[in-house]
Amino acid sequence: MKMIIKVKQVVFFFISALILVFAPKVCYAEKVTVDLVWKFPQPGWLEMEVRQGVYQLSYDNVKTNLQAGENLKIGQSGLAVFVYQNQNLSVLDKPLIRFTTQNNGIFRVREPGKDWISYRGNLVVTKEGLNWKLANTLDSEDYLKGVVPVEMSNAWAAKGFEALKAQAVAARTYLLKNMDANGRITDSPDIHQAYWGKTVEGEASRAVDATQGEILVDSESGQAISIYYSSHNGGFSEEAQHVWQNSDPHYVSQPDPFSDGVGGYVNHWRFWVAADVLGNSFGLSTVKDVNLKRYLSGRVYEVELIDWLGQKKTVTGGEFVRKFYPYGRELSQDSFLGRLFQVDYFLPKPLRDTLHDSPIFPIRNGYAVTGPDVSLFNSSNGGLTEQPREVGLFVFDGRGWGHGVGMSQWGAYNMAMKGYTYTSILSFYYKNSDLARI
Repeated sequence: MKMIIKVKQVVFFFISALILVFAPKVCYAEKVTVDLVWKFPQPGWLEMEVRQGVYQLSYDNVKTNLQAGENLKIGQSGLAVFVYQNQNLSVLDKPLIRFTTQNNGIFRVREPGKDWISYRGNLVVTKEGLNWKLANTLDSEDYLKGVVPVEMSNAWAAKGFEALKAQAVAARTYLLKNMDANGRITDSPDIHQAYWGKTVEGEASRAVDATQGEILVDSESGQAISIYYSSHNGGFSEEAQHVWQNSDPHYVSQPDPFSDGVGGYVNHWRFWVAADVLGNSFGLSTVKDVNLKRYLSGRVYEVELIDWLGQKKTVTGGEFVRKFYPYGRELSQDSFLGRLFQVDYFLPKPLRDTLHDSPIFPIRNGYAVTGPDVSLFNSSNGGLTEQPREVGLFVFDGRGWGHGVGMSQWGAYNMAMKGYTYTSILSFYYKNSDLARI
């Protein structure tokens, strides 16, 4: 049995009351192993250096200690793999290298020519095909110090420290629910939650310490809940089953006034695309009509495209967004960022020589100062064509970035700036749940 802090469900305009109750035991590993697949996806060579403490380097039958400032290189040539340390080159019989500390050590690692990334704890390097695989083992609370400032920002501590505390609780709960039976998780935001090690530690570490051991549990079972959060919900949260098909009582679709007006371009973005480009993207000719089907939140779950030949194509809202999402490109107000959007169509006009009323072209006195001929326009991220053509333009006005389920990080930040505590933030975004201390 253990004590938990129960978050009383009250109207979110008031600070949540806290009471102590009992709940079933929740298991939480003191250590976590993070597979570094985000920051080191396919490394062929590695360079490592001790930054703090003493590390033991182990490979084959060799064991040696490295002090702060000492380094090594791990590489390969043909079928041979080797360690280069203290001007000694050792060819490995077994491609397994352990880098361990007993005294809160810190090391840094990089691929040649790239930036150093620092980590706490231990590192195991193994070989898989032509690439090395890195696994960082460290204390779970120290792991969170490398997560919270990536998922939010150290800079938010000045005005939104309570939001960082809410993120720390959410990230800790996420870790508990998503690491496997061997205590492993990845550093990739495309798979789990983002982790960037000691490199990003800062003011957010205080939020981790202030909420040490606290997680969100189901009000009835006392078990850790499944945690979802996204950058910005566009002013309206989403139900879990509308994203992952599985119903979850901890998430509802509701207006979120705290996410309105904050977040810059993720609060309101706009994407332009020519009708012929839109058609080509989905195997149609020039598109004439776009019809949307939405959930209560306003998020689009189905898009019907009709071209001028009468052909139709129906795709899911997610498939439509993925077609134009700016993968590998810097995000901006012209990026297509999510399923919460509406669409308008602009017919080509002989006197409409430039693209008006667009965030990418400044407007003065009702006319674009600069901008291409509309007949040359492809899309907001597709550049221009060489030959003009007479086609219309579709403009997609959208709100938010991400799936919109659970905590809106920008909304949480705004709540914190307005004086709400982290318990109030959590109770607003996560329903039927209690705050428990492990």
